[in-house]
Amino acid sequence: SAMRRRSALGHGLAAASAALFAALSGHFAYGTAFSFRSASGPPSPTPPAGSAGLASSRSFGRVRSFRAGRRASPGPGRGPLRTPRAEGADGRFRPTSVALPSPQLSSVSQSTVNIAKNIVGAGMLSLPKGVAAFGGNSQALIPALAVALGLSLLSAYTFVLIGDLCGKTGTSSFADAWAATVGPNSKFLPLAACLGKAAIGTISFLMIIGDCLSLLLSPLGLPPFLASRSAAIVWTTLLVLLPLCSMKSLAPLAKFSVGGVLSNVYISLFILLRCFDGSYRPGGAFFRAAPLAPAFHAARENPWAALAHPGFAVLLSILATAFLAHYNAPLFYEQLAPDANGDKGAGFRSAATMGFAGSALIFSAVMAGGFMTFGKNSMGLILNNYASDDALAMLARAAILVSLITAFPLVFFSLRKQVIGLFGSGAERFNAEQPRAMTVMMLVAVMGIALNLRDLGKLAAFAGACFGSFLIYIGPALMALCSTKYSRGGKLGRATQVTLIPLGVALGVLGAIQTFK
Repeated sequence: SAMRRRSALGHGLAAASAALFAALSGHFAYGTAFSFRSASGPPSPTPPAGSAGLASSRSFGRVRSFRAGRRASPGPGRGPLRTPRAEGADGRFRPTSVALPSPQLSSVSQSTVNIAKNIVGAGMLSLPKGVAAFGGNSQALIPALAVALGLSLLSAYTFVLIGDLCGKTGTSSFADAWAATVGPNSKFLPLAACLGKAAIGTISFLMIIGDCLSLLLSPLGLPPFLASRSAAIVWTTLLVLLPLCSMKSLAPLAKFSVGGVLSNVYISLFILLRCFDGSYRPGGAFFRAAPLAPAFHAARENPWAALAHPGFAVLLSILATAFLAHYNAPLFYEQLAPDANGDKGAGFRSAATMGFAGSALIFSAVMAGGFMTFGKNSMGLILNNYASDDALAMLARAAILVSLITAFPLVFFSLRKQVIGLFGSGAERFNAEQPRAMTVMMLVAVMGIALNLRDLGKLAAFAGACFGSFLIYIGPALMALCSTKYSRGGKLGRATQVTLIPLGVALGVLGAIQTFK
């Protein structure tokens, strides 16, 4: 009848309005899934028709159930909200499902960009100095590039290993995957490594951001409350880093990571340009303006003899942890969208392969281009070799700032995850209920430390060598060897995993020794 149709329309509009109000007012928690029961039976094993947008409750939020006629829990400070209902064929109104926004997961391309940005940072600018420590001509690049390629392949392999282990054990952190494979009694080892690396990383990034930004602002003659190092740290944290770190997932961060990756690409292209255009060679446009003139030595008969040079350990210690993003591997795996079959493995391997390959390409360009421009006089931060009146070099220094800012949230996400894991269910509940407050508290703590420190120096380098070697080589290999659910690779895979453990120990010791030389 017309009255029945009007009644159905009215109830439908009321249900839609209630759902819209709940979504806009934040009544529905992000990623929460709802299970609806009829008044006379258990919940259906499959969602009702029209509920394709229901979010999965496995990884995001709690499952709430409603019965017909029962009001939904209103939440603090909100009025009552009736369960949405629809008219059935018999004229009775029953609860119906509400399509909720699913958590935004990352595509393979988004994950690739984020992985590459997580790897590539200001540390690449020290690679030419690593080559200069043992070589003085182009032949030194042959073993240098070979070692860089080999370590990038091993790092990509162990990165995928961590993601696969998290998927097979149903865990979402490095420490939990360790507990499920190696054992819970030693869970503190990966937790300390991930927490230490992420904490030192965020503090170091913010310190460098403050130093770089204050230097860029100093020629403008701005007052100290705007242009000083402390002001740069405070304003950057509040206006830029807080919004980036408040994002709920890695997917929306990908567009900012694209900017960071492009800034690194620009730096590598600039370095290659100056290598080939001759601007810093004798008679070049910037030869006299450069802080140090290029210096090269005669070529050796055998380029592989450089492997026995004591200075080769400098490059090896830099490259050993250059491809470090493994503390975030569980996060990248967790937030990767599955394929049509619900599997993440193939997509994760593709994203890791492309991310590490792109990073290795950028590292190789910077290492080769910087060294071939300045040779033995390559500085620890290669951009310092370029003349102050080189406009493209100034843009490269600004690009490093963009790179650091876009990389900061990726390291911060790991830090937040490790802190939550350290303090347990209480911190997890607080983060679920007050995510912005959690982010603000942690950012303020990091900012406070960065404001009061000028140089982490040897402590950061030593911790990076030890934690990085554990996270890249030792930890993933031990988890794979101890896991009863992981068998990919056969005998070759097992042999590789066994080899990674002493290799990681050797590289960690080497890095620690180089730190204190």
